[in-house]
Amino acid sequence: MVTTENYVAPDVEPTEEFNSRCATLIQEWQHGDLTVIETVDKLKLLTKDAVDSGHIANQGRAEHISGYLHHYLGNLSTSIMHYQRARTLFERVGNRRRVATMDLNQGENYRYRGEFKRARRLYRNCYQAATELGEVQLQAIAIVNEGLVLVSLKEYDQARKALNEGSELAKDESFGDYEALYTEIYYGLAVAAMNSGDMQDAWHQATLAAQMALTSDNKLSMGLAYRILGDAFTEFDNAPDDAEFDTADEYYRKAMSLLEDVGAEAEMGRTTYSHARSLAKRGRRTAAAKLFRDAMVVFTRLSMTDDAAKAAEAQLGVL
Repeated sequence: MVTTENYVAPDVEPTEEFNSRCATLIQEWQHGDLTVIETVDKLKLLTKDAVDSGHIANQGRAEHISGYLHHYLGNLSTSIMHYQRARTLFERVGNRRRVATMDLNQGENYRYRGEFKRARRLYRNCYQAATELGEVQLQAIAIVNEGLVLVSLKEYDQARKALNEGSELAKDESFGDYEALYTEIYYGLAVAAMNSGDMQDAWHQATLAAQMALTSDNKLSMGLAYRILGDAFTEFDNAPDDAEFDTADEYYRKAMSLLEDVGAEAEMGRTTYSHARSLAKRGRRTAAAKLFRDAMVVFTRLSMTDDAAKAAEAQLGVL
């Protein structure tokens, strides 16, 4: 029987030392200082240390980092498993903020899989919990991710509203990953602008995304930024005065190189798809068809069903 004399409250948060090790590992991977294999090996050691220590919140943090890494490597089913384990562990110690964060991250997996309703529900759950807890940073990230879902659903007015709300929430906070968040905000706004026919604003938002990403030195963010620059560049008959490259192809190649450095297969597939769309728009149908096929293979392997269907339809359209 547990009594008040022998009961010790569980540690709700990961230890400072363990959390620092996790953050350093992910940062080294994002910056390309560690290969994927090296990152996975170090993560296994971190997880073992957490389990051996019996510290539940540390175990949850290790599972969180595993879910994050596998998400960007395109191992979505594995990522879902790790995030669910993390959620369960954080529930055990009563850490509502981290439980909400797991809902947020799990939403990303379902967004990539094209399960937009489920993803949006998870984002809303996170947003509601963050509001109740007064966690403004978590609110901002949740509403930005909902905005990106709305972009995928082509609900551009609602997407802008959500992305701008996230931007306003983020202004008054000291974010640990401020640049990455704003890269995604500007990325979403650029897509919305392109689909509304405002190419000048699309280029402006894309360049803001690049400025943020380059400040962060995060290769994932930089890859996204160069991809959206390629998308926006494609819409111009003549290169904008402040363009870094002379062709859209160079932007996509730069994006692919950055994403390859960190093994971000899902985003590599999306970059291949974007490049194919650009080629098709410029009348290079044979080259576009090949890249659409390549993207479809990647999406199918990663269970990104919505993206795979779009790539298959696009390939048929240029054959």
